[in-house]
Amino acid sequence: MSDSDSVLHKIEDISYFDNLALFYLCNECPPQTLALAFLVMNEKIAGSMLGVLDVKRRKFVHELMASLEASPLEAKESAAKGLLIIADGLISRNLIVKKGQFYYGTRKE
Repeated sequence: MSDSDSVLHKIEDISYFDNLALFYLCNECPPQTLALAFLVMNEKIAGSMLGVLDVKRRKFVHELMASLEASPLEAKESAAKGLLIIADGLISRNLIVKKGQFYYGTRKE
């Protein structure tokens, strides 16, 4: 998917996701990608995403964040871009739909 095909263009777009959309995104992302992305993204967005994780996974991601804090900025920014790619994939599979400026998770049947 090229940049012109992507629906999301910046990490802040994730702030328009509802909890179900965040849940899908968090569960599709590898924990290391989440941890690195959380280190460079808005604290409110990261907090919302952490809030939809189950307790064990949230604890694991917190531990990864602590251990990866010294990672190069390029790695953190790449993880944030990866998060957007995964989100775009969920949108293309209709697990997340855009209505107006907001994004909603759809119920799996």
